[in-house]
Amino acid sequence: MGGVTRMARTLGLVTAGAAVGGVLAGGGFAAARQFGWTGAALTVVTEGRSLSPGVLSTNVVCPRGHRAVGGGYAYHGDHNREEPVIVEVNAPQDISDPPDGVPEAWSLVFLSSKKKRVTVEVHAVCTSR
Repeated sequence: MGGVTRMARTLGLVTAGAAVGGVLAGGGFAAARQFGWTGAALTVVTEGRSLSPGVLSTNVVCPRGHRAVGGGYAYHGDHNREEPVIVEVNAPQDISDPPDGVPEAWSLVFLSSKKKRVTVEVHAVCTSR
């Protein structure tokens, strides 16, 4: 009988988790609709950058006719307190000329105290204007 009780409890937890997940997904859809993103196709642009010891200021540009709505980075190397990789800037950037107020790129500034060159992935999440 103990096996049946455990199985019923597990099934109940899985069912409850699915219900909560559905509510969260619905809430995300409502937030997307509120900001006008419903049906908008997202494009993620990912590029690699070589980071030498010191400072690297870079950006990732969205395809023509798109704007940056998000971005970020991934560093897959060793992490330690003595030689950190620090991100000073992680923000949208308007690179058009003349400026039209629409961020077409994602800007990042890295500070590296590593003794060797490392690689970082930089990302821009883009949507059509």
